[in-house]
Amino acid sequence: MDFFFNLKNNFRLSIFYIPFCALVIDQISKYFIYTTLFLEFRVVKIFPVLNLVPVWNSGISFGMFDDSGDLGKIIFTTLGLTFGLIIPFYTVNWNFYERIGSGLISGGAFGNSFDRIIHGSVIDFIDFHWKQIHFPTFNFADTFISLGVAIIFFASFKKEN
Repeated sequence: MDFFFNLKNNFRLSIFYIPFCALVIDQISKYFIYTTLFLEFRVVKIFPVLNLVPVWNSGISFGMFDDSGDLGKIIFTTLGLTFGLIIPFYTVNWNFYERIGSGLISGGAFGNSFDRIIHGSVIDFIDFHWKQIHFPTFNFADTFISLGVAIIFFASFKKEN
């Protein structure tokens, strides 16, 4: 209990804890997936509705703008790094839950930007599907960004009530 109390009270001093943790989880997962699925193209079935599938994504979250070329890579990398750095400072006075959400968004932006710098594209690998209908393949950075947006949305909605 003291851990969460201290974390909550000292969170303003640690604006990069959540982004750093999200970045580390994202990059470790991508390294593992790259070394096990990408080097020898393999598909791993986890559950009937979940596969691990190697996909190179040159666009943004969930494959949007995948055909944007080199200019898109430069723009998306620059935006990801810029927002990844600015968001924690901009949101320092938000409430605890909003800062967690913004930290997840920041970490996800860093994770996908690092992929573009290292590999030229983003490593995606989580494939949810129902029979032959596949949701766009994604990664943990995309998940952190989406989860962060949802947390901020619900935290701000709760604040209004």
